[in-house]
Amino acid sequence: MTIQMKWLGVAALMACAMLAAACGGNASKPGNSGPAAKARPETPADFKDKKNALAGNADAIKAGEGLFKAQCVSCHGAEADGNAEAGKALTPPATNLRAADFRAQSDAYIFWRISKGGVGANISGSVMQAYDASLTEDQRWQIVAYIRSLSEK
Repeated sequence: MTIQMKWLGVAALMACAMLAAACGGNASKPGNSGPAAKARPETPADFKDKKNALAGNADAIKAGEGLFKAQCVSCHGAEADGNAEAGKALTPPATNLRAADFRAQSDAYIFWRISKGGVGANISGSVMQAYDASLTEDQRWQIVAYIRSLSEK
């Protein structure tokens, strides 16, 4: 293997790492890991009582699917199960959004995490991007509706 090919490989790995930094996991890791998982943080008061007016709406679910594919697949995977290579490389890894423990979270919790990401939600270690500045409130609720439409896996 030539030196140029080795450097090209290193550059590709660095690009993947930079992509991975744009998404991220949850501090708790359930659905992706074993006994070392931490408890999920409480939904903050300013999000706790939020309700998804788009829940179960077929058009919202379809729109949410498109947004998920554009914004979330690189880390959470095409099946939303945390199996994307970039997401698995994170510490903590990207959450399996179809796992029972994640599905037990409220819509308000999921909306909060999409809105504030990891750093904005003060979740230690999570590099999940915040979407409150780049997606409208309705778009974030559409993603929640889409995630809720998925079966457990």
